[in-house]
Amino acid sequence: MRLGTPFTVGSITLLPIERIVKHAGRGSTVVWFSLAKEPYTLVVRDDSGIRAVDIDAIAVSLEQLRERIPHLDAVLASM
Repeated sequence: MRLGTPFTVGSITLLPIERIVKHAGRGSTVVWFSLAKEPYTLVVRDDSGIRAVDIDAIAVSLEQLRERIPHLDAVLASM
């Protein structure tokens, strides 16, 4: 997972968290690789505070995100 670029809409700041999916394969005469960037979580900062939701709008633990994503705390502090 990695941090996306935060952006602000009115008084709300949004920080997308992206998941990078890697695929590789090998045939008899070819090797292939592909990468895909998928949305994982959206961190929302508004007048109510900071919270995270997944793509189905279900709450996600900020503590678990902090453990998995380096520098998340620094980005949240600057939002």
